[in-house]
Amino acid sequence: MKTLHICNVNFEWELETRSKLSVKEAFLTHPTFLQLQFLPFLYAKEGDGVVVTHLPPNPPSHLTIHLFDEEVSGYDQIDTWGKSEAIKRWTSLPYYVPEHLRDLTSKVFAFTHSPNLPGSRLLRSKEELEEFLNEPPYPKVIKTSFGLAGRGRWIIHAKEDLPNAAFQEFEKGDFLIGEPWVNREMDFSTQWLLDDEITFLGSTVLENTKWGAYSKTYVGKDIPFLKEHLDAAQVPIHKLFEMGYRGNLGIDAMVYDQKLHPIVEINLRKTMGWLALKLGKSLKYQEGNEGLLPDFLDIGKKITFQKQMNLL
Repeated sequence: MKTLHICNVNFEWELETRSKLSVKEAFLTHPTFLQLQFLPFLYAKEGDGVVVTHLPPNPPSHLTIHLFDEEVSGYDQIDTWGKSEAIKRWTSLPYYVPEHLRDLTSKVFAFTHSPNLPGSRLLRSKEELEEFLNEPPYPKVIKTSFGLAGRGRWIIHAKEDLPNAAFQEFEKGDFLIGEPWVNREMDFSTQWLLDDEITFLGSTVLENTKWGAYSKTYVGKDIPFLKEHLDAAQVPIHKLFEMGYRGNLGIDAMVYDQKLHPIVEINLRKTMGWLALKLGKSLKYQEGNEGLLPDFLDIGKKITFQKQMNLL
């Protein structure tokens, strides 16, 4: 079966902004979207196709590379990083996008279907936010309903530290989540596939930067509280399955103060943990210019990428 791959790592961005841009236009909004569109070069099977915005230097010979400007046919299925209305508008291949995808992807879904940190609150209005900010203790963490790579998250030590941008989330019709700051000792994730049945794919240990951006994934490490996490994950996973979601998902968890927070986030897409399990290798995505992905792209002007992916 021939598969056509599109790596839309702008998945959350598209949902958060309610973007109506084409796939190509959306990828052009950020260099990271442009570089990581080439991730299928690492996992697509020989003879598969990959659709990209522009041809990279030294494309792999075992794959067929297409541009979004082309009319692409001759494939049995399309495989994407996350489900996308923009891709559905672009492709003529059968392609399923779940109803209410934005609601299911929101951090609010994970918060309302999972155990929460003690003292956490779902904040539905400026008044509820003000009330939460007036309550001790500090530091606190305020999260938006969407956001990735450390965006949409503020660690505050006083009420006055919270920027106006947080209050503006309510004007967009979105909620905030307030949590106590805790001393994280380990971040890990589990990967799942929801299709005709629910399949557990494996677990990985995560390492993020101090700003919350992704840095490294480790495979094969022992994970404390893994069984407890797997048990807690059954509730949201089965709810998603009942609501018709089909596709990859990753669930982030953390250990803090020798305790488990079983579900930090639910990502309805492929993840770097999924990629590491697929490759059977630990990996990192950090500043550098030598690695597994193109280090520049000519889009009419030269875009030089600041990060690279490498195996550990």
